[in-house]
Amino acid sequence: MKDSVEFKKLIEKIIDSYESKVKMVTSLMRQVYQKIKKYQNDQDLMINRLRDILAKNEYLRKKDFDLMIAEINNDQKTREKEISQTVEEFCKEEEEIVVKLKRILSLKSTSILEDFNIVKNRILNHSTQNGEKKISRMLKDFHRDQEEINTALRMLLEKGSSVKIKDFKAMLKAFRIERKNGRLKIDEILNEFEKVKDEIDDQWNMVMANVK
Repeated sequence: MKDSVEFKKLIEKIIDSYESKVKMVTSLMRQVYQKIKKYQNDQDLMINRLRDILAKNEYLRKKDFDLMIAEINNDQKTREKEISQTVEEFCKEEEEIVVKLKRILSLKSTSILEDFNIVKNRILNHSTQNGEKKISRMLKDFHRDQEEINTALRMLLEKGSSVKIKDFKAMLKAFRIERKNGRLKIDEILNEFEKVKDEIDDQWNMVMANVK
């Protein structure tokens, strides 16, 4: 670049592009987590209703019910907590990178090329290995299990007072088998997450392809 002013504008464009990517991805991740949290709340309500029905009509003690469903319930809550922490750590780290990149431009460096190399290296080294796919997979897998459990719980609750302990046991057994099979069910927002992320990555690669 002949003109250092133009070079600085290019760096600003790169940082702006990266900031847009960060805002979009972190926003979608938080949306997905909130959806997952709502599903978990719905699941807790259905479990409580099923517990009450079986206690009243089948004389299943509530503490026995809790022991039977503990494997599923505890696993879901542990994974939800892990996902919450992972998503927030990821979002915070990405947002901090944007702040650091902007700070580089605000400093009075003797070499605009040095500024550019710092920015380029930080973005390339950070963004390509920053856990987006890992978190996306975590969200999908957890949501899949939520869908399966909630669907099974709804089916049992639809039986009303005729639901039996054997039905409950069959649900638990089916879930264990289904979990091993690992079928994938993805809702709209998770599909949108993948679509937007791919579009952002394509745009980002185009920007970086013009910078050598």
